[in-house]
Amino acid sequence: MLKQDYQTWMDRLEPDKDFQVRLTEAMEVQPVRRPRRIWRTVLAAAAVCGVLMVSAFALSPTLRQILESAMGGYTEYARPVEGADVSNGMELRVVSALNSGSILKVYAELRNLDGEPVCDTLRMSGILIPLEGGKDTGSITSRAEWVGYEEESETALLEFTAWGFSIPIGDRLELSAVVLPPLGELEIIYDWKIAFTTEELPVRRIPLSGEVSGTPLLQAELSALGVTIQTDGWNTVDAFPLTVFCKDGRRLSLTHGGGGSVGDPQLTARLTCWEYDEPVEPEEVTGLALGQWYIPLEGENAGQGYWLVEQP
Repeated sequence: MLKQDYQTWMDRLEPDKDFQVRLTEAMEVQPVRRPRRIWRTVLAAAAVCGVLMVSAFALSPTLRQILESAMGGYTEYARPVEGADVSNGMELRVVSALNSGSILKVYAELRNLDGEPVCDTLRMSGILIPLEGGKDTGSITSRAEWVGYEEESETALLEFTAWGFSIPIGDRLELSAVVLPPLGELEIIYDWKIAFTTEELPVRRIPLSGEVSGTPLLQAELSALGVTIQTDGWNTVDAFPLTVFCKDGRRLSLTHGGGGSVGDPQLTARLTCWEYDEPVEPEEVTGLALGQWYIPLEGENAGQGYWLVEQP
């Protein structure tokens, strides 16, 4: 399966500081090569709840259903975006986005303009670049995942995800995407650059104090997408599971997404991001637990943290 092949490749990719530089340099080489025709994957459209407001020309009804199925409960939070670029006869068009400032998901459709099928062995990657906004925003290498394929129009639907943007990133961004060559090669087949505008979802930002395992805590950022913790120094809290406590008594275990570094290289602040399975409004959260270190939250303030006696 393509998704499994892609994940295997991503697992083998070491996320060091040189990767983005190597990727950017490789993007400068653009030889023309037609993708080979291979067998096509048919994805049945799942039942959907709600209607995603995207431009009619951007998505067919089937692709819209695939998109809504991939987003699940986040369909109503998605914002329509527009922008496209063509490289060697292949068009990449951004159609929707979820933006919480430090967590960004961009959805795009990929198709051959000559009507040929899109190779389902293509491996995609990209860089998301803020074009305006706060200082030290930088750029973040994004993960690309194939979420569906419509056989009738020979169009693939992709999801680009980036974690750890400095806050705020602004609403004007650029997706610089490539089709990656086989492992061990540097030749880039396709290369797109797409500028687009996306609205940021409501975010609840709360200053933090204290430490966890010697790592100073600076700030928590809560959105419907997930939670981002900003810490001081080179140590991270990536290894800690994160549990969110809600007003209605729920205790939700989040999935670790990724992170990044912001600020002066000698005085680095780290951003670590976790994602919900389903949306949670920021004001519904009453506390966070990093491992067993619990931080009560009220309004825009954090209370004194303490160790929980039992696992959350």
